Amino acid sequence: MDENTKSYDSDNIDSTLEEVSKELKPGETLVLDMGNSSTSQADIIYDTLVMRGYDVKKSNKRGSNQIYVNKRV
Repeated sequence: MDENTKSYDSDNIDSTLEEVSKELKPGETLVLDMGNSSTSQADIIYDTLVMRGYDVKKSNKRGSNQIYVNKRV
């Protein structure tokens, strides 16, 4: 893991999103790769980020749920 990679505990979604929101700067994109986690978990994270004012897109590549997060400028 390099210095720009963070590991977040998926069991505490709200705390994790709080940490992400502190570090993500306007114009930056963060990719949350959730692996083969359930779609409902990805939906919860997606909805939470949208409610917090982020631009969010969901993707599923090769069975891996991904969420792209941008902080609005």
